[in-house]
Amino acid sequence: MPLHLLGKKSWNVYNQDNIDRVRRDEADAQAREDEEDRRHQLVDSERRLKLLRGHEVDDLPLKEKSPLPVSRKDDHGHGRKRRRIAGEDDTDRDMRLATEVAALQARTSGALRTSDEPLTDSQGHIDLFTLRSQHKEKNAEAEAERAKKKREYEDQYTMRFSNAAGFKQGLNTPWYSTASQTDAEIPGKDVWGNDDIGRREREKMRVNANDPLAVMKRGVKQLRDVEKSRSNWKAERERELQEMKSLEQEDSSSRRKRKQRRRHGDDFDDFDEFSLDKSSREHQIQDRHHKLHRHRHHSKSRHQS
Repeated sequence: MPLHLLGKKSWNVYNQDNIDRVRRDEADAQAREDEEDRRHQLVDSERRLKLLRGHEVDDLPLKEKSPLPVSRKDDHGHGRKRRRIAGEDDTDRDMRLATEVAALQARTSGALRTSDEPLTDSQGHIDLFTLRSQHKEKNAEAEAERAKKKREYEDQYTMRFSNAAGFKQGLNTPWYSTASQTDAEIPGKDVWGNDDIGRREREKMRVNANDPLAVMKRGVKQLRDVEKSRSNWKAERERELQEMKSLEQEDSSSRRKRKQRRRHGDDFDDFDEFSLDKSSREHQIQDRHHKLHRHRHHSKSRHQS
Protein backbone atom coordinates (compact mmCIF):
# COMPACT_ATOMS: atom_id res chain seq x y z
CA MET A 1 0.00 0.00 0.00
CA PRO A 2 1.65 3.29 -1.10
CA LEU A 3 2.11 6.03 1.43
CA HIS A 4 0.97 9.56 0.43
CA LEU A 5 3.55 11.54 2.38
CA LEU A 6 4.17 14.42 -0.10
CA GLY A 7 1.06 16.29 0.97
CA LYS A 8 2.22 16.18 4.57
CA LYS A 9 5.51 17.95 3.89
CA SER A 10 5.77 21.67 4.78
CA TRP A 11 7.87 22.48 1.72
CA ASN A 12 5.38 20.98 -0.75
CA VAL A 13 4.47 23.69 -3.29
CA TYR A 14 1.05 22.19 -3.84
CA ASN A 15 0.21 22.32 -0.16
CA GLN A 16 -2.80 24.56 0.50
CA ASP A 17 -1.03 26.49 3.25
CA ASN A 18 1.89 27.28 0.94
CA ILE A 19 -0.46 28.34 -1.87
CA ASP A 20 -2.34 30.69 0.47
CA ARG A 21 0.91 32.15 1.77
CA VAL A 22 2.19 32.85 -1.76
CA ARG A 23 -1.07 34.55 -2.74
CA ARG A 24 -0.99 36.61 0.46
CA ASP A 25 2.62 37.69 -0.18
CA GLU A 26 1.83 38.65 -3.77
CA ALA A 27 -1.17 40.73 -2.67
CA ASP A 28 0.91 42.50 -0.01
CA ALA A 29 3.70 43.24 -2.52
CA GLN A 30 1.21 44.60 -5.05
CA ALA A 31 -0.40 46.81 -2.41
CA ARG A 32 2.99 48.17 -1.33
CA GLU A 33 3.96 48.88 -4.95
CA ASP A 34 0.68 50.69 -5.65
CA GLU A 35 1.06 52.79 -2.53
CA GLU A 36 4.65 53.64 -3.49
CA ASP A 37 3.62 54.69 -7.01
CA ARG A 38 0.78 56.82 -5.65
CA ARG A 39 3.12 58.55 -3.24
CA HIS A 40 5.69 59.25 -5.97
CA GLN A 41 3.03 60.64 -8.31
CA LEU A 42 1.78 62.94 -5.57
CA VAL A 43 5.28 64.20 -4.83
CA ASP A 44 6.03 64.67 -8.53
CA SER A 45 2.81 66.64 -9.12
CA GLU A 46 3.55 68.92 -6.16
CA ARG A 47 7.09 69.46 -7.46
CA ARG A 48 5.81 70.38 -10.96
CA LEU A 49 3.37 72.88 -9.49
CA LYS A 50 6.18 74.54 -7.58
CA LEU A 51 8.28 74.67 -10.75
CA LEU A 52 5.47 76.31 -12.71
CA ARG A 53 4.93 78.82 -9.92
CA GLY A 54 8.63 79.66 -9.86
CA HIS A 55 9.31 78.33 -6.36
CA GLU A 56 12.39 76.47 -5.27
CA VAL A 57 12.01 72.72 -5.25
CA ASP A 58 13.91 69.89 -3.63
CA ASP A 59 15.33 66.87 -5.34
CA LEU A 60 13.08 63.92 -5.96
CA PRO A 61 13.08 61.43 -3.08
CA LEU A 62 14.78 58.16 -3.82
CA LYS A 63 12.63 55.15 -4.34
CA GLU A 64 13.36 52.86 -1.49
CA LYS A 65 14.26 49.50 -2.86
CA SER A 66 16.31 46.84 -1.28
CA PRO A 67 18.97 45.11 -3.38
CA LEU A 68 17.92 41.85 -1.87
CA PRO A 69 14.50 40.22 -2.00
CA VAL A 70 11.98 41.27 0.63
CA SER A 71 12.18 39.07 3.63
CA ARG A 72 9.30 36.79 4.20
CA LYS A 73 7.99 35.66 7.51
CA ASP A 74 7.37 32.11 8.40
CA ASP A 75 4.18 30.75 9.82
CA HIS A 76 5.16 31.88 13.29
CA GLY A 77 5.70 35.51 12.23
CA HIS A 78 9.49 35.54 12.62
CA GLY A 79 11.62 37.14 9.91
CA ARG A 80 14.11 35.04 8.06
CA LYS A 81 17.77 35.81 8.54
CA ARG A 82 20.17 36.59 5.67
CA ARG A 83 22.59 33.90 4.80
CA ARG A 84 26.18 34.31 5.76
CA ILE A 85 29.09 33.65 3.51
CA ALA A 86 31.47 30.98 4.60
CA GLY A 87 33.92 32.33 7.16
CA GLU A 88 31.96 35.42 8.27
CA ASP A 89 29.95 36.07 11.37
CA ASP A 90 26.77 38.09 11.89
CA THR A 91 28.66 41.40 12.17
CA ASP A 92 30.51 40.87 8.89
CA ARG A 93 27.24 39.91 7.23
CA ASP A 94 25.47 43.07 8.44
CA MET A 95 28.37 45.28 7.33
CA ARG A 96 28.40 43.66 3.91
CA LEU A 97 24.67 44.20 3.45
CA ALA A 98 24.92 47.84 4.59
CA THR A 99 27.75 48.46 2.08
CA GLU A 100 25.69 47.00 -0.76
CA VAL A 101 22.68 49.13 0.16
CA ALA A 102 24.81 52.31 0.30
CA ALA A 103 26.37 51.58 -3.10
CA LEU A 104 22.94 50.98 -4.62
CA GLN A 105 21.61 54.23 -3.18
CA ALA A 106 24.59 56.16 -4.55
CA ARG A 107 24.02 54.78 -8.05
CA THR A 108 20.30 55.52 -7.84
CA SER A 109 20.86 59.10 -6.67
CA GLY A 110 23.25 59.72 -9.57
CA ALA A 111 20.70 58.39 -12.05
CA LEU A 112 17.83 60.44 -10.58
CA ARG A 113 19.74 63.70 -10.25
CA THR A 114 17.71 66.57 -11.67
CA SER A 115 19.00 69.03 -14.23
CA ASP A 116 19.60 72.72 -13.60
CA GLU A 117 18.35 73.72 -17.05
CA PRO A 118 15.97 76.73 -17.06
CA LEU A 119 12.27 76.21 -17.71
CA THR A 120 12.09 78.98 -20.31
CA ASP A 121 13.94 79.28 -23.58
CA SER A 122 15.56 82.35 -25.13
CA GLN A 123 12.15 83.63 -26.30
CA GLY A 124 10.53 83.33 -22.86
CA HIS A 125 8.43 80.25 -23.65
CA ILE A 126 8.03 77.48 -21.05
CA ASP A 127 9.72 74.30 -22.24
CA LEU A 128 9.68 71.31 -19.89
CA PHE A 129 10.96 68.62 -22.27
CA THR A 130 13.69 70.32 -24.29
CA LEU A 131 16.95 68.46 -24.74
CA ARG A 132 20.11 70.00 -23.46
CA SER A 133 21.66 70.13 -26.93
CA GLN A 134 18.79 72.28 -28.16
CA HIS A 135 19.49 74.98 -25.56
CA LYS A 136 22.80 75.87 -27.13
CA GLU A 137 22.63 79.28 -28.73
CA LYS A 138 23.83 79.43 -32.34
CA ASN A 139 26.31 82.01 -33.50
CA ALA A 140 24.59 84.22 -36.06
CA GLU A 141 27.80 85.14 -37.91
CA ALA A 142 28.94 81.53 -38.13
CA GLU A 143 25.54 80.44 -39.40
CA ALA A 144 25.52 83.22 -42.01
CA GLU A 145 29.02 82.26 -43.20
CA ARG A 146 28.01 78.60 -43.41
CA ALA A 147 24.87 79.47 -45.38
CA LYS A 148 26.91 81.67 -47.75
CA LYS A 149 29.40 78.88 -48.46
CA LYS A 150 26.56 76.43 -49.03
CA ARG A 151 24.86 78.82 -51.47
CA GLU A 152 28.12 79.41 -53.38
CA TYR A 153 28.57 75.67 -53.71
CA GLU A 154 24.99 75.20 -54.92
CA ASP A 155 25.33 78.07 -57.41
CA GLN A 156 27.91 76.03 -59.32
CA TYR A 157 25.24 73.62 -60.56
CA THR A 158 21.96 75.42 -59.79
CA MET A 159 20.18 78.10 -61.81
CA ARG A 160 18.09 80.50 -59.72
CA PHE A 161 15.52 83.06 -60.76
CA SER A 162 17.57 85.73 -58.98
CA ASN A 163 20.44 85.05 -61.44
CA ALA A 164 18.27 85.32 -64.55
CA ALA A 165 20.04 88.56 -65.60
CA GLY A 166 23.48 86.93 -65.30
CA PHE A 167 25.51 84.86 -62.86
CA LYS A 168 26.44 86.95 -59.79
CA GLN A 169 25.24 90.11 -61.53
CA GLY A 170 22.48 92.45 -60.49
CA LEU A 171 19.59 93.71 -62.55
CA ASN A 172 21.43 97.02 -63.07
CA THR A 173 24.21 95.33 -65.06
CA PRO A 174 22.60 92.86 -67.50
CA TRP A 175 24.69 90.60 -69.68
CA TYR A 176 24.16 92.61 -72.88
CA SER A 177 25.61 95.78 -71.30
CA THR A 178 29.10 94.22 -71.37
CA ALA A 179 29.16 93.61 -75.13
CA SER A 180 31.65 96.43 -75.78
CA GLN A 181 34.01 95.04 -73.16
CA THR A 182 33.92 91.54 -74.62
CA ASP A 183 34.94 92.88 -78.05
CA ALA A 184 38.09 94.40 -76.57
CA GLU A 185 38.88 91.20 -74.68
CA ILE A 186 38.98 89.07 -77.86
CA PRO A 187 42.66 88.47 -78.72
CA GLY A 188 43.87 89.51 -82.17
CA LYS A 189 46.79 87.06 -82.38
CA ASP A 190 47.07 83.37 -83.06
CA VAL A 191 48.78 80.74 -80.92
CA TRP A 192 52.21 81.58 -82.42
CA GLY A 193 51.91 85.27 -81.58
CA ASN A 194 51.32 86.42 -85.14
CA ASP A 195 48.67 89.01 -85.95
CA ASP A 196 45.46 87.37 -87.05
CA ILE A 197 43.28 90.00 -88.72
CA GLY A 198 40.25 87.83 -89.28
CA ARG A 199 40.22 86.24 -85.84
CA ARG A 200 37.96 88.82 -84.26
CA GLU A 201 35.58 88.63 -87.18
CA ARG A 202 35.47 84.84 -86.92
CA GLU A 203 34.95 85.08 -83.17
CA LYS A 204 32.10 87.54 -83.66
CA MET A 205 30.54 85.29 -86.28
CA ARG A 206 30.82 82.31 -83.93
CA VAL A 207 29.27 84.26 -81.05
CA ASN A 208 26.48 85.54 -83.27
CA ALA A 209 25.83 82.04 -84.57
CA ASN A 210 25.43 80.77 -80.99
CA ASP A 211 23.49 83.81 -79.79
CA PRO A 212 19.71 83.24 -79.92
CA LEU A 213 19.09 86.98 -79.97
CA ALA A 214 21.28 87.36 -83.07
CA VAL A 215 19.44 84.45 -84.72
CA MET A 216 16.12 86.19 -84.02
CA LYS A 217 17.44 89.45 -85.47
CA ARG A 218 18.62 87.68 -88.62
CA GLY A 219 15.23 86.03 -89.00
CA VAL A 220 13.45 89.37 -88.61
CA LYS A 221 15.79 90.96 -91.17
CA GLN A 222 15.18 88.18 -93.68
CA LEU A 223 11.45 88.49 -93.16
CA ARG A 224 11.62 92.23 -93.79
CA ASP A 225 13.69 91.68 -96.94
CA VAL A 226 11.14 89.18 -98.23
CA GLU A 227 8.29 91.58 -97.51
CA LYS A 228 10.16 94.41 -99.23
CA SER A 229 10.92 92.34 -102.33
CA ARG A 230 7.30 91.19 -102.44
CA SER A 231 6.02 94.76 -102.23
CA ASN A 232 8.46 95.83 -104.98
CA TRP A 233 7.28 92.97 -107.17
CA LYS A 234 3.65 93.96 -106.62
CA ALA A 235 4.41 97.60 -107.47
CA GLU A 236 6.25 96.57 -110.64
CA ARG A 237 3.37 94.34 -111.64
CA GLU A 238 0.85 97.13 -111.09
CA ARG A 239 2.99 99.50 -113.14
CA GLU A 240 3.22 97.03 -116.01
CA LEU A 241 -0.52 96.46 -115.89
CA GLN A 242 -1.13 100.20 -116.02
CA GLU A 243 1.22 100.53 -118.99
CA MET A 244 -0.54 97.71 -120.81
CA LYS A 245 -3.91 99.30 -120.13
CA SER A 246 -2.68 102.68 -121.37
CA LEU A 247 -1.28 101.08 -124.53
CA GLU A 248 -4.53 99.29 -125.15
CA GLN A 249 -6.44 102.53 -124.69
CA GLU A 250 -4.12 104.31 -127.10
CA ASP A 251 -4.51 101.53 -129.63
CA SER A 252 -8.27 101.59 -129.33
CA SER A 253 -8.38 105.39 -129.68
CA SER A 254 -6.12 105.29 -132.72
CA ARG A 255 -8.30 102.63 -134.31
CA ARG A 256 -11.41 104.72 -133.73
CA LYS A 257 -9.74 107.74 -135.32
CA ARG A 258 -8.69 105.74 -138.36
CA LYS A 259 -12.20 104.43 -138.78
CA GLN A 260 -13.56 107.95 -138.67
CA ARG A 261 -11.03 109.07 -141.28
CA ARG A 262 -11.94 106.22 -143.58
CA ARG A 263 -15.57 107.12 -143.30
CA HIS A 264 -14.93 110.74 -144.30
CA GLY A 265 -12.42 109.80 -147.02
CA ASP A 266 -9.60 111.92 -145.67
CA ASP A 267 -7.13 109.27 -144.74
CA PHE A 268 -4.31 111.11 -146.48
CA ASP A 269 -5.58 114.72 -146.67
CA ASP A 270 -5.98 115.52 -142.99
CA PHE A 271 -2.69 116.86 -141.63
CA ASP A 272 -4.05 118.73 -138.64
CA GLU A 273 -3.20 116.02 -136.21
CA PHE A 274 0.11 115.19 -137.82
CA SER A 275 3.02 115.47 -135.40
CA LEU A 276 6.68 114.53 -135.56
CA ASP A 277 6.62 113.48 -131.91
CA LYS A 278 4.54 110.34 -132.46
CA SER A 279 6.03 107.17 -131.21
CA SER A 280 7.45 104.55 -133.50
CA ARG A 281 4.74 102.18 -132.41
CA GLU A 282 2.07 104.54 -133.69
CA HIS A 283 3.91 104.91 -137.01
CA GLN A 284 4.13 101.15 -137.30
CA ILE A 285 0.44 100.83 -136.62
CA GLN A 286 -0.37 103.45 -139.24
CA ASP A 287 1.93 101.84 -141.80
CA ARG A 288 0.31 98.52 -141.17
CA HIS A 289 -3.12 100.01 -141.62
CA HIS A 290 -2.05 101.77 -144.83
CA LYS A 291 -0.69 98.58 -146.29
CA LEU A 292 -3.81 96.73 -145.33
CA HIS A 293 -5.98 99.43 -146.90
CA ARG A 294 -3.97 99.38 -150.14
CA HIS A 295 -4.11 95.63 -150.31
CA ARG A 296 -7.86 95.64 -149.85
CA HIS A 297 -8.29 98.41 -152.44
CA HIS A 298 -6.11 96.59 -154.96
CA SER A 299 -7.91 93.29 -154.47
CA LYS A 300 -11.28 95.02 -154.83
CA SER A 301 -10.27 96.71 -158.14
CA ARG A 302 -9.00 93.44 -159.55
CA HIS A 303 -12.22 91.74 -158.63
CA GLN A 304 -14.30 94.42 -160.39
CA SER A 305 -12.21 94.22 -163.56
